[in-house]
Amino acid sequence: MPRSDPSEQSVSPGGTEAHEDGDDRAPPRKRQRVRLSCLECRRRKLSCDREFPCSRCLQSGTSDKCEYETRPGLAPPNKLGLSQGALTGLDSRLSLPSTGGESPYFRKDGRDLDRIRRLEMEVAQLRNLLTNKQGGASVDGSTLQDHSPPEPKHHEDDERDKEEPELPQFLRVQTTTADKEELRFFRGKEFKTRYFGPHSAFLAFQELTGLCPFMKETSEEWLRPHRISRNKDRHKRAEDRDKKFREPDLALEALLPSKEEADHMVSIYLDQFEQIHRILHIPSFRRDYAKFWDPNETRNAAFTALILSIMGIASCLAAKLPHKFEKMVSISYANAIKWIEAVERWQEVQSQKHRRLIHYQIACLIYLAKRVNTMKKKRYWKNAGAMTQDAISVGLHREPSHMRSDKITPFQQEMRRRIWATIQSYDLQASFDHGLPSILSTLHYDVNPPHNIDDDEFDEDTKELPPSKPPTTYTYSSYQHLSRQSLPLRLELSRVLTGPPEDLDYARVVRYTDEINREIDALPSWDVSDADNDDTDEQQTQKKPLLAYTLLHIQLRQYIIPLHQPFLRLRKQNSKYQYSEIIYYNAARDMVLLNDQLFQQGIRTLNFLREDSLTLAINLCSVTMLQPRGSTNMIMINSKHTVEALEKCLAMKEDRILRCGNNEPWGYSIMCAAFGLLEAHLGIKTPQEAKAASADRFVTLHYKVMAGQDPPVSSQPTGSQPGPSLVGATPGRGGPVTHGPSQGHRRVNNGPFSAPPGDGPSAPFDPFSRDKGMTPFQQQPQPQPNPHGIATGSNNNGMEMPVNPWWVPNTDTLGEIPVNFEQLGYSVNELWGGGTVTWDWDAMMGS
Repeated sequence: MPRSDPSEQSVSPGGTEAHEDGDDRAPPRKRQRVRLSCLECRRRKLSCDREFPCSRCLQSGTSDKCEYETRPGLAPPNKLGLSQGALTGLDSRLSLPSTGGESPYFRKDGRDLDRIRRLEMEVAQLRNLLTNKQGGASVDGSTLQDHSPPEPKHHEDDERDKEEPELPQFLRVQTTTADKEELRFFRGKEFKTRYFGPHSAFLAFQELTGLCPFMKETSEEWLRPHRISRNKDRHKRAEDRDKKFREPDLALEALLPSKEEADHMVSIYLDQFEQIHRILHIPSFRRDYAKFWDPNETRNAAFTALILSIMGIASCLAAKLPHKFEKMVSISYANAIKWIEAVERWQEVQSQKHRRLIHYQIACLIYLAKRVNTMKKKRYWKNAGAMTQDAISVGLHREPSHMRSDKITPFQQEMRRRIWATIQSYDLQASFDHGLPSILSTLHYDVNPPHNIDDDEFDEDTKELPPSKPPTTYTYSSYQHLSRQSLPLRLELSRVLTGPPEDLDYARVVRYTDEINREIDALPSWDVSDADNDDTDEQQTQKKPLLAYTLLHIQLRQYIIPLHQPFLRLRKQNSKYQYSEIIYYNAARDMVLLNDQLFQQGIRTLNFLREDSLTLAINLCSVTMLQPRGSTNMIMINSKHTVEALEKCLAMKEDRILRCGNNEPWGYSIMCAAFGLLEAHLGIKTPQEAKAASADRFVTLHYKVMAGQDPPVSSQPTGSQPGPSLVGATPGRGGPVTHGPSQGHRRVNNGPFSAPPGDGPSAPFDPFSRDKGMTPFQQQPQPQPNPHGIATGSNNNGMEMPVNPWWVPNTDTLGEIPVNFEQLGYSVNELWGGGTVTWDWDAMMGS
């Protein structure tokens, strides 16, 4: 298209070109869209970055041909991809020198002059657009003044502005500031809050501009005059709820023990469990607890339920010797179950809408009591998930400081953080124990961790929480505060372990192991000697940093076991998996030692709260049994320490059974069998001796349970002889050897079920007189007749001996064994099997 001479055209102030030749052509009917790419790129059909000059023209060496089409009403510079700095630089480059010298950038021909004029017009237009948008500020920082004459203001416009009516409230645009964006998800105050997600129907109503004011005005103008109004009296209903909350519950109070027993159990709970799971504010609880026993004060039902929940947790730990049993459970365990079930019945009739802090505390305590007493263990994961969902619906996973202090006080904010951290710990541990996914793995949360402060540093009247202490300073909240550091890693591990197995390759396993070790190394080590309280208050409990230290380590090390479990059996095919064997073994052994250190100090919290004694014993046996006999690798060399670790696990399990009872004997029987299997593999005992020792340990413990029955159970069945005959015992370990009448077998005085010297119908019976290590085989200097066809074997001296354990009777002594296995509550054949063990896993996991 030929260009016209510049002298034949003139530019109007509006940026349009007017022909001087008087051409009266009509303007086009349709306004064409401004093409944003340069003319050269459009001709070459290439993409343009819309810079000046564009990168395409620069690369091709045709920057002088880079031109843009201009039209009136040019789009803002940001749509053209031009920045303010670029426009300023472009303006300086396009300015012609004032002197007569030739510009080094341009040639003095007609085409260049035409191009310069058009570019100057574009710059002027862009300046005007930026000035209008920025309120008069120019692109170079100066202020531009509009020298054009002001438009005349008509009087009619002023009158129209004055007479324009004000918009009603429901038609005004509702704006939301950025700092209040998250607050729109909350509704309510204190713990009576509700949380709505960004796509909920409730928020959809709020997004509809003017809906609420319109409905309010409609109600006031059209419904209320006709007496069509709500019948709810919110103030009166709130007073009724508060009055009902203060009322006592006589059914719950009837279950309370004496104050001395309650004080002992409450002290155990506050001394141990409150140092890991922060559920109560101890100073305010002690104040309310003192009023609870005041005869002049009214006991509200909620606090009574709170006391029963605490006693349900500490009942078995507070049991005194000698332990009393009712059938296969201890009296302390039976009381705990009774209290837990009573509180659960009370919870079912409570309002789910108008809940307070104490209701969430009771829910956390009841779940903790069920875990301590191994009550309905198959429901742990489901119950923990339900608590997590309930907490999310209240908004405990969001930071409460975003709300105004008149709705959620600083005290309530900190208690919300503590309750959420407790529920979070419940859910993650239940997910790990059951091998099922956790809802937390995909949850967005922004709540801060609980402050590392003690309870005496704030109360209900605190206006601002004190700053958190450094992690090296131990407080009652140190566990929850530090546990938050490793939470992202544990959530990722939970998601990986419950996901597709093929996604977890060995490189990721090694990487996760290194991350776990780094988190463990970052944990502080508190000095136990400096952890004692400086307070003179006798009621203050002592700090136990070892408890928090142990749980912080175990909750990380436990993930090493399932990470490396699939690669243990691949060791024979590839030597690189030896790393998995070693890290697996070390993790299990270290967790046993950590638990035993607590157990030696009389702290049984984790032994009752977790099943580490069972799972770690199985893990140690599993990895050791994979090693060939006679191997000199690290695991086999440390086999002596492995056996000692298993003995520690059995001791912790036996202590728990003797305090709670053995309402589920499956776990202990598995531990006994696994220990005997390991002894046989290591060559410590022959297979027959290992079997007999396992059965001996199992029955001895359960006979102790039977001996503590209240009321006592007759140790001698009707019609039995006073002195039971035994299959045999080793001389020198069970007492002097005598021959029983007409049996041909030896009897052991002070043996497993024998009476002391001078036994008779009235002789006292001592169930604990038997030496625990007595070998349950008959070893006689001369062969004995075997008229009853009992399976026999040979001892080291070549003598025949019965292979049956001491507690299995022969036909002549069938009625003389005082153990009634029906009273024990199980069938030995189901526990140990007749050759192939087939367990009922539903029964093993409990109901």
